[in-house]
Amino acid sequence: MKGFRLAIFLLALFSLSAMADENTALAKEYPELQQLLLAHDIVQARVYEEISLANGSNIAAIGQRVLLETLAELKESKNSHYHSAGDHSAMLGPHRVFESRAIPGLLGVVRGNYNADQVSTALADVGNLPPVAVEALQKGRQFIELLIEIYINPVFEDKKAAVALAVENYLQDDLHSIAPKPKSDELLSDHPWAYAFNAGFPQLSGLTWASQWLKIGALELLVTEPDAESRKQAIAHLLELYNEKINRQHGSLVSLPTDIPTSPVIAPTFLEMHPSAAYIIDNLELLKVVIGDILAHPEVEDRWQEIELAVQNYTDKTRNFSDETEYLYYTLRGGIYNAGGPARGGLNRPDRNWSREQSENPHISIGSQPSPP
Repeated sequence: MKGFRLAIFLLALFSLSAMADENTALAKEYPELQQLLLAHDIVQARVYEEISLANGSNIAAIGQRVLLETLAELKESKNSHYHSAGDHSAMLGPHRVFESRAIPGLLGVVRGNYNADQVSTALADVGNLPPVAVEALQKGRQFIELLIEIYINPVFEDKKAAVALAVENYLQDDLHSIAPKPKSDELLSDHPWAYAFNAGFPQLSGLTWASQWLKIGALELLVTEPDAESRKQAIAHLLELYNEKINRQHGSLVSLPTDIPTSPVIAPTFLEMHPSAAYIIDNLELLKVVIGDILAHPEVEDRWQEIELAVQNYTDKTRNFSDETEYLYYTLRGGIYNAGGPARGGLNRPDRNWSREQSENPHISIGSQPSPP
């Protein structure tokens, strides 16, 4: 009977935009975090829109030519793998004029207040994504919202069972659910339009990655903090770190992540406790990056068709997978600092100049972390 009640409650949450419900535990305990997480999808939609507007402008030719030259250089680099060198001067991309115009409005979006209707239609309203992509991204957002609610809401006594059920329910929609195992890095780094998002629009990509860092950082803290008071303090510090990342210094955003935040880098404990859920979250973010590449590359002829193919690749549950150890090394290759740093902070310089021993044998102490509350 207890398991049946849990299933009914989870299905009820799946039927709405959980974080937009003022009665959720997240809304009651962490209203600022709730609004920032709601803003993530709207920021993502606006970023996609700004990229399309830039490429459609009659003054974009110079930036597009510079981007193509940059991409040609990256293609020759054997070790790029979508990872950056952490050089924040690279924030001045080839479309810097468009980015500088867009950033103030996007920062306003980050600070806005939103409801379920606004968030649920944000991606569709932009009009540059095929329906299958909109649906996949929306279902992914709802899935992550539910994971956060599970760890905050005391009604879920058995957190592990609740997350497992959430994953099971999510995967029932095979067409729109992201695969629960790590996808091959080739889907991200070797497709024809790879690197165009970050190389062409580094501030826009960095802004979306800051929101992703906040999202998976919150999950990491929620599963590791032993009690409500320490959790509240940890989330407050997380919000301070996020605000620092999106703070403009000398008119520019220089503290944004330059690499894609993923679970092995930012939320290793959550990955160990709930690997399927963590891989879904990571694959979902990588899909967003690939979509950004397709929108940003000036030579794509049929963007909808390419985006539909990308969605198919990441929702496919049968192929294009990576060995878990290889995936760990791959995601850590860009460095923890470049991906935004640990959820608790404490890393104030790039870590990519560590010794080979440190780089190839990353120390992630996740086996001794406390059990979920």
